[in-house]
Amino acid sequence: MAACEVVTVCRTEGWDLMETSSRNQEAGTTVVPIEVAGRPVNDPLGVFVDYCERHARTIRAYDWLAGTHPVLTPELIKVTRAPYMGSRISREQERHLLRLSETAPWDDVPPDAHLRDADPMLDDGHYDSALRLYQHFFQDRPPGVGHAKVSKALHLVRPRLFLILDSALLRRYRRVAEIAALELQHAGSRHAPPRRAYWAAYRTDLLRATEGLALLRRAARVHANPLVAEAAVRLSDVRLLDILAWMPDRDVSAAS
Repeated sequence: MAACEVVTVCRTEGWDLMETSSRNQEAGTTVVPIEVAGRPVNDPLGVFVDYCERHARTIRAYDWLAGTHPVLTPELIKVTRAPYMGSRISREQERHLLRLSETAPWDDVPPDAHLRDADPMLDDGHYDSALRLYQHFFQDRPPGVGHAKVSKALHLVRPRLFLILDSALLRRYRRVAEIAALELQHAGSRHAPPRRAYWAAYRTDLLRATEGLALLRRAARVHANPLVAEAAVRLSDVRLLDILAWMPDRDVSAAS
């Protein structure tokens, strides 16, 4: 899979969240379904709370480091491994990524760069800068280093921009990523990939989930679990959506 197939971006028509809204009783706050890869997560607050409670160690070790360093460091690489994020990155692979970090075009991508602003239809914009930075680490990768290891590390350095492309997310977004690639081809984007545009599909969900994610944060900030409340403030929208994509939907699980 070429790197451009991962970070190509597009827009689609908005999804009316309010038409399928559900009333959540957490502090009387309305939380609406959030669409993830073509289907709604009906209880995003419940999914988020479940993740925080089941993976508290990951949040404290991995997510609390997001955005704390402008470049890759051994500390960041360490928390991508088990038992936190499950990356089986070797010491040699770690040294390779750290060497690449020394010459990476970090200055071209501000620490607060956001996936929402990465529009592939604009030349020499945020998309191009993000693509160059990602490819710097991905195109000359050694054996055993794929999207999961690269993206788990880069997310910590630019948490609002780089999504975590592990096997679970790649599977879930496979079909909608194919559709996103076709949309970019028809729109004439010079960044249109031949097969799948994962960033495009993910960005589409992120754009239309703006209201839903804001409501989710508002409800989670007043949750009785202090870790949930703090995570609602500190995690980026990219990471919140990643959690909703990675965790099973509570409503679907209960019905099955």
